[in-house]
Formats: sequence, C-alpha cells, structure tokens
Amino acid sequence: MPPPSGAGLRVEAGHDVGAALHQSELKRQALLSTISELVFVVSKHGGVLEFHAPPDRAFSLSAGGLVGRSLKELLPHQIGLQAMHYVEKACRTGQVQVATAQFQGRNGVRHFEVRLAPYDTDQVIALVRDVSDRTFLEKEMAEISHREQMRIGQDLHDGLGQHLTGITFLAKALQRKLAAQSLPEAEEAEEISRLVMQALSQTRSLARGLFPVELESNGLVAAFHELAQRIRQTCSVACVFEHDEAVTLEHRATSLHLFRLAQEAISNAVRHGKAKTIAIRLERQGAQTVLTVADDGGGMPVEDRRPQGLGLRIMAYRAQKIGGTLQILPRPSGGTVVRCAFTEPPPQPETLS
Repeated sequence: MPPPSGAGLRVEAGHDVGAALHQSELKRQALLSTISELVFVVSKHGGVLEFHAPPDRAFSLSAGGLVGRSLKELLPHQIGLQAMHYVEKACRTGQVQVATAQFQGRNGVRHFEVRLAPYDTDQVIALVRDVSDRTFLEKEMAEISHREQMRIGQDLHDGLGQHLTGITFLAKALQRKLAAQSLPEAEEAEEISRLVMQALSQTRSLARGLFPVELESNGLVAAFHELAQRIRQTCSVACVFEHDEAVTLEHRATSLHLFRLAQEAISNAVRHGKAKTIAIRLERQGAQTVLTVADDGGGMPVEDRRPQGLGLRIMAYRAQKIGGTLQILPRPSGGTVVRCAFTEPPPQPETLS
C-alpha cells in the first residue's frame, strides 16, 4: 500500500533536522573540548545538567559524580548561596555575571573566577577558571609595591630631606652674612634659600605619600585628612574627606589597604580623568564599611571599568584582601566613583601584605 501523500517529505525533513541537530552537537562538543576551564550547565534551581573538564588536565571531578546533583549539595554553604545568587541573576537579567570564590582544597586554598551566562530556557552555562597563580602574582605585585613605596619614602625623608635641610641652613647663614655687609648678593642667597625650602617641602610631601606616617601614628581618619590636604596643595584639586564617627577599624592591615586603594583612585582621577574636585568618604552602611572616592573628571570608558590595568588590578586585589568588593562606576553628573565595601573581621593577629 503506497504511503500517504506527503509522508515521504515528512520523513526526509525529519531526517534533515536530526542530521542537523547531530552535526550541531558534534560542533558543540568540539568547542567544549578546546576550553581550558571547567564548564557547567546549571538549571535556575541549581541542578547540574552537564559538566565538562579539559581533556588534557587531571581533575578529580567527573560528570558522573556531578550531573544530577545541586550546587548547594556540592559546595560549602556560603559558596553555594553565592553561586545560586549569580545563577538566579543571570537567568533573570539575561546578562553575563562574574564572580570570584575561594575553595579549600587538599593542597591549600585555591582561587576561582566564574563567568555565568544564559544558556537555554531557565539554564546558565558557567565557566570556572582556577586563577590561584594569577592571584598569587597580584599579591606579590602589591607586596613589592608596598615595600618599594615604604623604602623610597624613608629614603626621601631620611636621606634627601636631611640633605636639603642642611643646605637650607647654609643658605640662610650665607644670606645673613651678605646682608650684614650690605652686599646685593644677599637677595640672591635669600632666593636660593626659598627655593631649597620649597624643594624640601615637596620632598616631605612625597615622602608622606609613599610612607604614610600619619596612618602609623594616628590612624586612618587622620591619614585621609592629611592626604586630602596634600592633594589640595600639590595638585590644585579641591579634595575633601568626610567620615562617619561610628567607623572604627581594628586592623592596621585593613587601614593600609584602604589608604593605598584611595591613593590609586585619586591618582587615576587626577592623571587620567583630569578631575577638579575629589570627594573621599568613609562611612558605615549597615554591617559594612564603605569607602568611596568620587571625582568630576572625564570619566572612564565602559570597557575600562573592569580591573585590567596594573593599578586597577592591585586595587581589586586590595579590596579582595580585606574581604570586600570593588566597583568602578560612572557618576550620573560626570566623573567616576570608586567604591569598596567590606565587613571587617574580629580583631586577630594580622600579617601585612
């Protein structure tokens, strides 16, 4: 009996669709095999639907042990909650989400960067990259930067500063001798003394920026007041500092990271943004302490707001080091806002890095 009219076309069309789907799946698998990150496909409820690991690296994870289980089951409680937050946000907004996490493995703490993107209806695809080596290098850069700043600041203060002080005394003594003899060269000696004093003042200002004595002596609030004053004097920028009286920081290392972060934000605002006004604010918002540095400069291009440059990467590292988050945002009225929010842990023996 001949097939119904059109049945052959339907079978052929079905075959073409099936072949196309098969070819698409082969291409997808080939693409996944070239990716060096761990790849998860997760439902909006947190269930692992697929898992792929790089074929050329040894991982203790396997699809058989992960697929069908939930992120809350697989991850430590706090990391699981954080993961679900970003999964839900990616599904809801349709935008790529970027997060970082630390995980205690058998060989110590590992640092991971996770990028999540909408993948299918109520699903996301997550690429997990081990950035422990990069984090270590960022830590080394921050430590080297800190040590060099302290060394140069002390050298300026103890070496060049003392040398200029001696020249100032000699120039003043010479000016007095020449004036006592009513010689016209006394005015030139006085001008030399004035210029040396000016150089000494600039040297001390540089030394304070590199070696924050005020921070060591009187704490972060006093150091920020001194920083704002120095920026007003040396950069011709209207710089102000405001703070909540309730803000108290117990950790010296936290204070130093915040101070250096603010310095870098101000430097970017002056050098790149050509800002004329800068506002530093340290305040309490609920359980968090928030540092903001806002300027009225030219702003930062959208593609540059992620911490890619060395200075911005060190800022991001400093925020991460104190358990905080760093945001670099445009101001509606023009300019840029650098915001670091964190919750300081209870006092404990601390190491500075």
